[in-house]
This record gives sequence, C-alpha cells and structure tokens, in this order.
Amino acid sequence: MKAGIIGSGVVGTTIGQGLVRLGHSVMIGTRHPKQEKLQQWMMENSPGGSVGTFAETAAYGDVIFLCTNWSGTQNVIEQAGVWNFKKKIIIDITNPLDGKGPDKSGRLGLAPGNSNSGGEQVQAWLPDAHVVKALNTVGNLLMINPQFQEGDPTMLIAGNDNLAKKAVSEILRQLGWKDIADIGNIEMSRYLEGLAVIWCAIGFREGSWDHAFRLLRK
Repeated sequence: MKAGIIGSGVVGTTIGQGLVRLGHSVMIGTRHPKQEKLQQWMMENSPGGSVGTFAETAAYGDVIFLCTNWSGTQNVIEQAGVWNFKKKIIIDITNPLDGKGPDKSGRLGLAPGNSNSGGEQVQAWLPDAHVVKALNTVGNLLMINPQFQEGDPTMLIAGNDNLAKKAVSEILRQLGWKDIADIGNIEMSRYLEGLAVIWCAIGFREGSWDHAFRLLRK
C-alpha cells in the first residue's frame, strides 16, 4: 500500500513509522518538506518513508491519513488539491477542537458545536472521497500496537462507505488493533469527537495519557 499522510506532527510521523515497519510505502505531506526533523524522519524510515508537499502526498497515496490541526484542515485540503483525493479512502484522525484549551474540569471545546462534526465537514469538502473517522479517540502513543493488561481496547470507526470501512479495519488490524467496531455513517463522527473530549478530560484530570476505551460484549 502507498499511504499519504497529510500532516507532519507527532501523530502523522508516528503512524507513518508504523506503516513503514509493516512494509508499506509512506509519504508525509507538509508545508516544509526540507525541515530538519522531517529529513531525519525520512532517513530513519528509509527506504519506505519519504516527505513531500501536501499536493504531492495526496496524489501519491492510495489511502490518505488526515492528521492536521483542525484550524488549518480546510486550507490544507485546498493546498493538496481536492482532485487528488477523488475515489480514495481518507482516514480522518482530526478532532475539531476550538483551540481554547481545557477548562477547570479538563474539558476541551469542539469548534463545530452540536450542529455538525469534523468528519462530516471533511466529507463535505471531499465529496468524491470515502471518509472514515478513526484513531481520533486515543493519543499518538497508543495508535500503534496498543496493549493493556485488562484486554484489547476498541477502535470505533464511522463512515458512509462499507467497503472503505472494511479496508480501514484491515489497516487498523495491521497496526495492532484487534477489536474494531463500526458505529455507522459519517454523521456518527460527532460522537467519536465527543469521546475524544472525554479521553482528554481523563488525561488532564489524572495526569496520565495511557488509557483507551473498550467495548464489552456479553
């Protein structure tokens, strides 16, 4: 698989490294391809890892991971070229936070409010692509091979296209997720993004970020 990762922060580079180690070819998309830390990442992940512009990365990937800060997501998509996403699977890892930081309860605010979700907006910006919300309810340290003594955590996903969700589920299994639950269409993204707020609130209140959610079935 050729994977394009839009966003060169710790989430994008962590996922990129995990995919390279699985034998996939990965390009990290960024505004600054010559940045020293990205050149170092490319050297450490040679020969499977490379770095390019947003447009180069969107054109390169068979599957695109969207790992941007929410405030710049629409602009980044426009820079990448909407046509480069056509008919591709987009794994939307973004959380549409308002950037104001946590309140006294450790609660973050979502920019779209209750009227829409980031996942729905990404799908609207990319109407010819298959957007699947996934990997937004844990931190980057738990995105690859999450292991807990209590059992396997659950990755919840949402999207409109069933075949795209099956493909994303297979990618998640390769990344070490053994339990994956499909919760429905892309409109369900608003609840996954709300779950991310809960995940962060626990982290702020407990001062620890090594937790994940698990769906128990009887």
